[in-house]
Amino acid sequence: MTLPTFFYLSPYILSVLICAGTSFYAFRRRELLGARPFAFLAASETIWAAGYVLQLVSPTLAGKLLWNNFQFLGAVGAPLAYLAFSLKYTGQTIKQSTWRIILALTAAILLLIWTDGLHHLFRADAHLAPGFPFSDLVFGNGPTFILYPFLAYILLMVGTYFLAHNYLSAPRAFRLQIAVVLVGVLIPWITTLITWLNLVPVPLQELTPLSFAVSNIVVAWALFRYRLFDLVPIANDLLVENMEEGMVVVDIEGRIVDINPSAQRIFNLRLNKIFGKQFSQEIPMLATIVPELKSSPNGTQELTVLIGEEERSFEARLSRIYDNRHQDNGSLILLQDITERKRTEEKLHQLAVTDPLTGLFNRRYFFDVAEREFERSTRITHALAVIIFDVDHFKDVNDTYGHIVGDQVLQSLTQRCLQSLRTYDVMARYGGEEFIIMLPETDAAHAYRVAERLRTIVAETPIATKAGPAEVTISLGVASVENASDLTFDKLIDRADQALLMVKQRGRNQVRVWGEEALNINRQSPPPTEPPVE
Repeated sequence: MTLPTFFYLSPYILSVLICAGTSFYAFRRRELLGARPFAFLAASETIWAAGYVLQLVSPTLAGKLLWNNFQFLGAVGAPLAYLAFSLKYTGQTIKQSTWRIILALTAAILLLIWTDGLHHLFRADAHLAPGFPFSDLVFGNGPTFILYPFLAYILLMVGTYFLAHNYLSAPRAFRLQIAVVLVGVLIPWITTLITWLNLVPVPLQELTPLSFAVSNIVVAWALFRYRLFDLVPIANDLLVENMEEGMVVVDIEGRIVDINPSAQRIFNLRLNKIFGKQFSQEIPMLATIVPELKSSPNGTQELTVLIGEEERSFEARLSRIYDNRHQDNGSLILLQDITERKRTEEKLHQLAVTDPLTGLFNRRYFFDVAEREFERSTRITHALAVIIFDVDHFKDVNDTYGHIVGDQVLQSLTQRCLQSLRTYDVMARYGGEEFIIMLPETDAAHAYRVAERLRTIVAETPIATKAGPAEVTISLGVASVENASDLTFDKLIDRADQALLMVKQRGRNQVRVWGEEALNINRQSPPPTEPPVE
């Protein structure tokens, strides 16, 4: 081979190698959506370009016609592959009957080309023309030649429509990726159209095979720059873009391939900044609950996110994404804002367990909590005490100052008592002006000192009200559990109630511990005023 011949052929050989390499790369990743038809497209271009090189070097007319027929295998296969790729890439489908018609027409055109030596309906007056460094195959268009460009450009226009529509509906970060695909795959066909219409003074057969190199360089750049087949965009219509729920799509390799505006606001992210990056690094708080989402019976987990200065609660739900071969293709995570629902639930719970006037637990909830603590204390033989107290002559307070002031008295009295209790002591409104306190890990002597402290705090400091200071006192009954295995919770409450009744019978504004064994405790002097150590 002479040096001029080598330089003449080298661009075409390079085009063949680039097309073949692109086809091989795509085929290696054929399990990914769209990669298989794209491998077929690049392979068709490889056949087309290789056929042209072999046609050039063939010295005879018969040889050149043989390799020209070989070129048309790629020329006819490329539009089919392009349509299949655009359908896969955009998630669109066409009917099987339509595919059968297209394949039948393609087969008929190929048969017409390969049997042209018998009827000359495709090529007219095929002959050799002198050229440098090779002779050229020259022929006119036969009466059926128009069938090939007609079918090819119909398929190209349909495939381009789907890609263009996907471009318009895709998020901004995906648009450049789709634009690169469009430019890359359309370069050869635009070149073919220009030369076929004689818009440039270059023969069709010389320019088109070279355009494949440019086309596949563009697509190869997309493969490596945008990871074309790794990050095939899911269709994003207005519903997805404007849905209130946050949506994050992660591919099989853990990379973010889509995130709608709602999710971007939740995590203060932008798709064009995190597109293709690792999910676990960009949204770690969400990535950490994915294992729980996969194993959760109802498929949901709650997530709390700080948005600005406000904590918001979200319910995360995970769905697997499968391709048309039912192979795992990634995950879709939906985030529903349940902040208001949680707040409503909390309010309803508060209403169900608290007294609306004082904010203390109500009687029902107190018994639920106290009975569980009583069972625990008796099981492990730990002390536990209960105090029941009421406001002395509270009817006189209402009659003197009015019910609004009476409510203020109960509210202020509640706050004073809570400040003198430990965080794990439980105080509740027992009914009317009566209150009850559970003291875990507390024996009778300690419970007496707590009760006496409460009595002193209330008696020595008048309660400020709208009608002026109101002086009130309280009477307290105490009962405790100390190694009494036969004692029930109801009996313990009854003992504290009896001790309170005894105080009322003996003059009020006192503390009484239930039982004769507590006489020495009841005769003790008032205790110091500091609160018990928690």
